[in-house]
Amino acid sequence: MSAITRDRAVRPAPSAVSRRIRRAGSSAILPLVVPALLVALWWWGSESAVNGLFIAPPRDVLDRTLSDFLSPHPGDLFLGEVARHDLVPSLWRAALGFWLAVVVGVGLGIVLGLRPVLAALFQPLVHLGRSLPTPALIGVFFLLFGTGDWPKVLLIAFGVVWPILFNTIDGVQGIGTARAHVASVFKIPSRDVLLRIVLPGAAPKIFAGVRVALSLSLIMMVISELQKAKNGLGYLLVYSQRNFDYPGFWTVLVVLAVVGIVLNVIMIQIERRVLAWHRGVTAQHD
Repeated sequence: MSAITRDRAVRPAPSAVSRRIRRAGSSAILPLVVPALLVALWWWGSESAVNGLFIAPPRDVLDRTLSDFLSPHPGDLFLGEVARHDLVPSLWRAALGFWLAVVVGVGLGIVLGLRPVLAALFQPLVHLGRSLPTPALIGVFFLLFGTGDWPKVLLIAFGVVWPILFNTIDGVQGIGTARAHVASVFKIPSRDVLLRIVLPGAAPKIFAGVRVALSLSLIMMVISELQKAKNGLGYLLVYSQRNFDYPGFWTVLVVLAVVGIVLNVIMIQIERRVLAWHRGVTAQHD
């Protein structure tokens, strides 16, 4: 037996704990590689003589973010003046538009999914609404509903309702007629059919549409605030551009990215808890 073979025979196998630690370390480090590369590329671009005037350095953006959006005072909920004046109203409008889209999209999707006649009747209208470019309708919403917060909320809801609506229709129709026949044979009440058969069966696709709509709500939030706005992150983007405040412009972009990441993480956690039963059923079938 050679020395290398003896060393391999004597060397103990890695324990389960060490393997878990290595897997946890790799899973925690790998997602940070691409953001680190992007920050390095950002820093390199800000140091360039050509782009230095338009690309604010990461350090300046970080200082601006801390000073504008954070506060050391608990009475202000640790929110800076810009956060209270622009971030909070934007998130409030985005939340109202998003939840309005969820209520309308899920409710209408269930009705159209359960009633094929209604689905065929309203199909042209639904596809027409989805095909309309929402940013082009900004003037229409301002003309119909004024220039306050309400037209912005409706514009956000109109722009994000479609993935929820179509995924809900698809999820409800994908349940199949067999379960409906079983429910009719056993004379299960309609309410129980809706709450115990239809919604659980369509929930995975509904959540898929909701996650897409959540990302779109931030985009529509910014678009709705580019015109006829007195505050908000979209208004802040236009204001910083017009005043050549490039650190402020990049600060708003960073804040939007952070908000998007946080909302996505929250939605993933909610989806995992609500659909925990679905993963268990899928694992049993696999």
